[in-house]
Amino acid sequence: MLYAGLLTAVFYLTFDCSRGDEINQLNETITSKVSSDTRIFCNYSLSNSADNAYLFWYKQTPGSYPRYLLHRMKGSTDEFRSDETEARFSSQLDTSQKMTSLTIVNTQLGDSAVYLCALSTTVLSLHYCLLQ
Repeated sequence: MLYAGLLTAVFYLTFDCSRGDEINQLNETITSKVSSDTRIFCNYSLSNSADNAYLFWYKQTPGSYPRYLLHRMKGSTDEFRSDETEARFSSQLDTSQKMTSLTIVNTQLGDSAVYLCALSTTVLSLHYCLLQ
């Protein structure tokens, strides 16, 4: 239940990739005060030491599809984000602890949602070749 001045976010994703890779959210529900900072954590494990692990964050509001927020890539300090993602949202990646986190600065009631973390060891890109 949401009370004035509080944010409630529900988390419920455990994802097992076919290669034995895994990601788990640490908290099922987090309640934060408006204007405070909120941090959400996920642990991950890889079946090999893949250098190309991508850790994604999504936000899902009631009645809508998950919306991509941002992601980080193992081995990079860069953060990649949707053009629509507010600067208040950021992610961290700790490869030694095999943990990723999403931080929401100055949390607002409108941030109430289901937040999903996801792991991929492959990111597809399409290449077009014009044959004559």
